[in-house]
Amino acid sequence: MIMSEFQPGRKPRRLKWRWIGAVALAAVLFVVGYAWYVFQPVAIHSTRYQYLSVTPGQSADNIGSMLQKRGIIRSSLAFRVVSRLDHLSRTLKSGVYRLSPSESLTRILQVMKDGNVVVIKVAIPEGFTVSQITARLVADHIGSMAQYRRLEARPLPGMPNPAQGVRDPLEGFLYPATYSFPYGVTPRQALDTMWKTFQSKTVGWYKKSHATLSYTQWITLASIVQQEDQVPQDAAKIAAVFLNRLKAHMPFQSDATVRYALHRKAASGLTYSDLQVSSPYNTYRHHGFPPGPITNPGLVALKAALHPAPVPYLYFLGLRNGRDLFATTYQQHLANIAYANSHP
Repeated sequence: MIMSEFQPGRKPRRLKWRWIGAVALAAVLFVVGYAWYVFQPVAIHSTRYQYLSVTPGQSADNIGSMLQKRGIIRSSLAFRVVSRLDHLSRTLKSGVYRLSPSESLTRILQVMKDGNVVVIKVAIPEGFTVSQITARLVADHIGSMAQYRRLEARPLPGMPNPAQGVRDPLEGFLYPATYSFPYGVTPRQALDTMWKTFQSKTVGWYKKSHATLSYTQWITLASIVQQEDQVPQDAAKIAAVFLNRLKAHMPFQSDATVRYALHRKAASGLTYSDLQVSSPYNTYRHHGFPPGPITNPGLVALKAALHPAPVPYLYFLGLRNGRDLFATTYQQHLANIAYANSHP
């Protein structure tokens, strides 16, 4: 009699392994599906952004938890695992990030890996006064005018002590450039950055030059050249004119200093009454340098004031077409004035 191998109550081996394989496949599909799910945006059509501040040394675990609590990512665990695999926790740049739940976890990780923190770009042109600089900073949502007025009352640490009669202790020492300030920068931090940039650009030059002018005199002369100069190639000649007048015990007679005394921004014509304004910045009435700079000069003016041209000129006249006429004697200067009047 032939007996069957099948015994009641016992499953065939093939059926058992099929069951195990099905469970394993289901587990794999679940893991893959969950992994795909957690990497998807929380709200793909969202137009809402949130700002996340990351401090130096903050852990990826803590950042992931914050992102999940704010509804920016689906899983803090996924963020922690991937950030560790990618060594993100070691290279993460501190600052403020602008993130959205419409972005995938991969995209958010890439933004943070690249250090794409939110910045505020502010362009400060050469020749801007402190009042113009602070107005632009306020326009770009960095502080209020009331905050800047308090800061302008005294020099920043390391700045030269202002002489008697100085209108604005910060004038001349804020470097004109395009700045990328981190989101949330304070007015004090913004001004400190401009002052430190100015120091890095100028202190080395001054020490190497062995100039006879003091540091403040140099910056003051550069600020006058900045406002009087119409074409960069004439800057060194204009600096020479003022230094030659100083040696000859002649007043500077700079229209730019009078405009500063009158709080005039435009290079408009001055009347005889304007030239009589009672101000230490009126270099028609006062010999030598004004109390301090009248604007924040750029590199061309700074270089020109430190290295004036070897010329004997005592006078110059700017024409409307941008050309400058120079003269050594007063008679030559009068001839230049006559030429300018006949060629309006």
